Amino acid sequence: MSAALLNPGRWIFALKLFTAAMLAFTIAVHIGLPQPYWSLVTCCVLMNPVSGAMLSKALYRFIGTMCAGAIAVILARIFGSQQILMVGMSGLVATAAFAMGVIDRTPRAYGFQLLGITMLLVVVPAISQPESMFTTALARLTEIGLGIICVTVIDSIVVPRSIGPVMHQKLQVWLPDAQRWLRDVLNNPEQDQDDEHAAISASSDNDRLRMIADMTALSALASQIKYDPLIASRERGLIFAIQQRLLRLVPMISAIESRLAHPDQVHREAVAPMLAEASALLEAGKEPPADFIARMDAAEYDGVTGWRRLVQRNLSGIIADALTVSAELHALENALNNQGNLSPDLETAVDNSRPFPLRPDFHMAARVALAIASTYGILSLIWYFTGWKSVPYAMLFGPVALAFFGSMDEAAAVLTKFSRFALFAFAAGGVLSYILLPMASDYTTFILAMAIYMIPLTLWAFSNPLVILVMVVSLSTINLQGTYAPASFNVYLDSTCANLMGIFVAFFCLRMVRQLGTEHAVRRFIHKARADIYALTWRANSRDRDQYVIRALDSIGALAGRLQAVGAEDESPRLMTRLRVGVNIADLRRAADRSSGALRQALENVLATIRDDLDKDTPSPALLERIDAALSLAVRQHKTDEVLFMRGLVGLRLALFEKSPAWSAQS
Repeated sequence: MSAALLNPGRWIFALKLFTAAMLAFTIAVHIGLPQPYWSLVTCCVLMNPVSGAMLSKALYRFIGTMCAGAIAVILARIFGSQQILMVGMSGLVATAAFAMGVIDRTPRAYGFQLLGITMLLVVVPAISQPESMFTTALARLTEIGLGIICVTVIDSIVVPRSIGPVMHQKLQVWLPDAQRWLRDVLNNPEQDQDDEHAAISASSDNDRLRMIADMTALSALASQIKYDPLIASRERGLIFAIQQRLLRLVPMISAIESRLAHPDQVHREAVAPMLAEASALLEAGKEPPADFIARMDAAEYDGVTGWRRLVQRNLSGIIADALTVSAELHALENALNNQGNLSPDLETAVDNSRPFPLRPDFHMAARVALAIASTYGILSLIWYFTGWKSVPYAMLFGPVALAFFGSMDEAAAVLTKFSRFALFAFAAGGVLSYILLPMASDYTTFILAMAIYMIPLTLWAFSNPLVILVMVVSLSTINLQGTYAPASFNVYLDSTCANLMGIFVAFFCLRMVRQLGTEHAVRRFIHKARADIYALTWRANSRDRDQYVIRALDSIGALAGRLQAVGAEDESPRLMTRLRVGVNIADLRRAADRSSGALRQALENVLATIRDDLDKDTPSPALLERIDAALSLAVRQHKTDEVLFMRGLVGLRLALFEKSPAWSAQS
C-alpha cells in the first residue's frame, strides 16, 4: 500500500465528507425534502481539505442558488405561458452567469457558476410547469442550505484545517528567494558568461518566474484566506502587505540587474564598497541611510564616461528604493512571526493592504460564452424537433462542462478527459443504483452500501479533484430518495447517452469558436502585453504604472508554466525585459506630461517611435537615435537629476539596446 494512501489527511478528508453527506441526506429525508440527494451532492462539492476554501465555496454556492431561484421565479412570472421564450431567456441568463464566472478569477466565480447551473436545473426540466417554479427553487435552496450547514458543522468539529500554515510555508520560501535574488545581483554583477554560467542563469530565470507565479496566485486565494476562521484579520493584512512588497521588489531587482550588467573592471572596483554596504544592509534588514544615494553617486573614477555616470546615478536611487522595500519586508516577516512591532506608517499600510486584483480575460469569457450559447441553442433545437425527453439533462451537462473547462489552454483535451470521467461516473452510478442499493434492507445496510461506493472515491478525490465530479454526476442522476425507487435501466441508459451527447456538442462548439493550445495562449498573453505598453505611451499616471506592473506580473506568472510546456524556456529573460520596458515607458509618459518645450517634444518622439515599433521583433535604430537625442537634450538642459525622466530613458536604453555602443552626448 502506497504511502500516499496512508496519508492521515486523505482519510480525514474522506471520513469528513462521507459523514457530512450522510448526515445531510438523512435529515433531508426525515424532513421530507423532495430531492434529498441534492443535500448529499452539496456536501460532496463543498468539502475541501482546507476550511477557508470550503467556507468561501459554501457562501457563494448559497448566494448563487438563491439568486438563480429568484431569477427563475421572475422569468416564470413574465414568460410562463411562452415556453420557447422561457427556454431562451434561461439560456441567456445562464450564459451570462457562466461568462462572469470566467471573468472573475477569485473563488467568487463559483457563485456565478452555481447561478447558471441552478437556472438550468430549475427552469429547463420544469418548463411545462411554470407554476411550480417557486416551489422547486425554494426546495433546491433548502436542500443546498442543509448541505452547507452539515458540511460546515462537520468541518468545524472534526480537525478543521487552516490555510495559514501553508501560507507561512510559502512565505518562508518566497522571502529568502527574493532576498537571495537581490543579494546575488548586488554581489555578482553579470559579466560575459560562458555556456555553463548561461545555463545556470537561465535556470535561475525560470525559478524566479515560478516564484512570481506563486506570489501572484496568492490573490486567487484571497477569499479562502478571508473566510478562514483560523486566520486573524491582522495576519491577513500582513500576508497581503508582504505580497505587495514582494511584487514591487521584482521590477526593482530586474532594473538593478540591467544597470550592473557587464561593468568594466574599473567601474566594478569603484562601486564595490557601496554594493557591499547595500548587501550588508540587505542582510541586516535595514533601510539605507539618508546619505546613501549621495555617497554612491560620488563613487566615480577618473575617465568615467558620461553614459556610465548616468547609469550609476540612476542605479543608486533604485538600490535605495529596493533596500527600503526589503527592510519593510523584514519588519513584516518579524511581525507575522510575532517577533517585533511595526512602525505606525507600516502598521497603517498593513491595515489597508488588499490582494492585488487579478486581470479579467474578457476575450476568453466572450469566446466561452459564445460556445455555451451555441451548445445550449443546438441542444434546444434537438429537443424541440425530436422531443427526446432526456435532452434537458444534456442542456445542463454540455454548458456546465464548458463553464468549468472551456477557458483552459487545452480545453479540448480536458473535455475529452471529462467525457471519460463522465462515462465512468455513469457506470459507477449504475453499480450503485442497480447492484449496491438493492442489497440495502435498512438504514445500516444503506450506510454500508454508500460507504462502499463513496469512501474509495473520496480517497481518490483528495489528490484528483476531478473525481468529485464523478460522485456529483453519478449521485445526481440516480434519483436517490428515502426509499429505493430507481428509474428503469433503459431510462438511465437513455439519460446517459443524452448527457454524453451534450459533452460532444460542447466539444464541437468550443472548437468552432476559439483556438486551443498553449502556444495560442502564449501568443495572446504577448499580444495583451504589447497592448498594455501601447496604452502607456498615451496615458500613464502613478496608478496606471502600478496597475501595469500588477498586470505584467500576473501575465508573467501565467506564462511561467506555459513557456516550459511549449519548449520556450529561453523566453524567460525577455518577460522580465518587457516588464522593465513597460515601467520605463510609464515613467517617460509621466515625465513628458510634466515637461514642456523641446524636452517634451523629444520625449513624445521617443514614445511615438515605440508605438511604431511595437509589432516588430526588434526595436528600430530610429528609436535608439531618439532616446540618445533625448538624453543629450536632458544633459544640455541640466535635467539629469530628474528621477522619472532619467530612470525612464536610461532604463529603456538598457532594456532595448543593451549591446549597442554606449551613449555619448550630442552637441
